[in-house]
Amino acid sequence: MRPETTHFDALHGLRGIAAVLVMLGHFRELTAQHLDLAPSGFLAVDLFFLLSGFVIAHAYDDKFRKGMSFREFAEARIVRLYPLYFAGIGIAMAGVGATIAMHGLSSYSRLDLLASLAFSLLFLPTPPSLSVGPDLLFPLNGPAWSLFYELVANAVFAALALRLARRSLAAIFSLAFLVLALMAWQGFSLGGGAHWDGTIAAPARIAFSFFLGVYLRRYATGVSRDGNLYMPILLALCAGLMIFRPAGNAQLYDLAMIVLVWPWLVLMASRLRLSGFWRAIALFSGNISYAIYALHTPLIRIVNILDESVTGTLRNQHGLPFVVGTSILVIAVAAFAHYV
Repeated sequence: MRPETTHFDALHGLRGIAAVLVMLGHFRELTAQHLDLAPSGFLAVDLFFLLSGFVIAHAYDDKFRKGMSFREFAEARIVRLYPLYFAGIGIAMAGVGATIAMHGLSSYSRLDLLASLAFSLLFLPTPPSLSVGPDLLFPLNGPAWSLFYELVANAVFAALALRLARRSLAAIFSLAFLVLALMAWQGFSLGGGAHWDGTIAAPARIAFSFFLGVYLRRYATGVSRDGNLYMPILLALCAGLMIFRPAGNAQLYDLAMIVLVWPWLVLMASRLRLSGFWRAIALFSGNISYAIYALHTPLIRIVNILDESVTGTLRNQHGLPFVVGTSILVIAVAAFAHYV
């Protein structure tokens, strides 16, 4: 028996807390002594991939059975992803303009800047030789790498939706698990994806989590239950696991989170029925989560540039007030972007 609930409000809550933890993790390079509030926050991306597979299967399986075309699916996903992605590029370019105004055009190569903008507008990684940030796949908005792989996974799902049965899904995520396990065993980071030198991990991360999410939605069994008591526990557990970082065996911790903890957490959350306060919190945080993820890095850069111009504070000397204030601003902008 599949979970009785079809709204999956608790999954919205997980997506919201994960977006906030990703944002907090990206303040590290902008704070004195590298204040690291979420050292395992990068694992939220794997949770996003898992949630995406689950929700995409829930939303589109029946539509594909009724004849939905690849083009119709692609148009729906473009409408969902592109507007905020383009908004992020716009904010990033405003930050570039502010930097040029403060430090001069010599801060950037004209060719690299134009190439980075062109590839970003096409939603494609920028080749290092043409990039203003050669180490990043998406130099104008680093976190966009995961959105790129999300689109790739969506395309594969749409092309094969009716043929992705239990065995084929299991084969995909089992093979991806073997790659992740081998990488962890050999000491390679499982957090790669944003940077070219670690991007080898990205295909395995998306293949495992996205298609396992599809599998869980289609084949997992369980009975729904009242979740108001459990929801704060799951949210606290989700946040705590990303705030924590083991002193040793970090790759094994990451592997366990990706292949065991996140699937269990999503499965449990998918069975919860929420009402009242916790449903409102879950829906609000889930609704603004994509905007937080898509906009937080360029917004943080803008605030950093403005702070530098007004107070003279160096980019790596901010304290906790900067983190709190900027986080509130990002959440406010994300809420505005979704609700207005």
